[in-house]
Amino acid sequence: MLSMLNPLTAIGSIACGATAAYLAHRRGKNPYLWFILGAFFGILGVAMLFFTSPRKGAQPKRQKVDPNTIDITPKIDPIHKEKFWYYLDPQNQQKGPMSFDGLFRTFREGSISKNTFVWNENLDSWQPLGDFI
Repeated sequence: MLSMLNPLTAIGSIACGATAAYLAHRRGKNPYLWFILGAFFGILGVAMLFFTSPRKGAQPKRQKVDPNTIDITPKIDPIHKEKFWYYLDPQNQQKGPMSFDGLFRTFREGSISKNTFVWNENLDSWQPLGDFI
C-alpha cells in the first residue's frame, strides 16, 4: 500500500501544480512559480491563487459575441433609403428589387456581406454594401 502512495502523491502534486500554473497564467501571474507552489502545497496552493489580486495590465477574459446581438445601425442617406435596391450574388446574378430594410435584413441573416455589390437608381455604379452600413 505504501508503494502506491508515492506515485499517487506525485500525480496529485503535478495535477495541482498544473492547475495552479494554468490559472496563474490566466490571471497574468508567473505560471512557473505557481506550478511549484501548487505542487508543493497541493489544493491549498491553488486556493492561494484566488486570494491574490490579478496583475495590473493582465488581459481580461474574452467574451464570445453573438453577431445577431450586435447593434448595427445603417448610416444611409435618406435619399437612398426609399429606393429599390439590387445586389449581386456570388455568381454575379442580380437579385432584387427590394427595400433597403430588406437588403439590410438579408445582410443580418448572413446571406450577403459588406463586400457584396449593391445598386439603386441614384448610384452611378455598383458599390460595396459596406459603404452604406
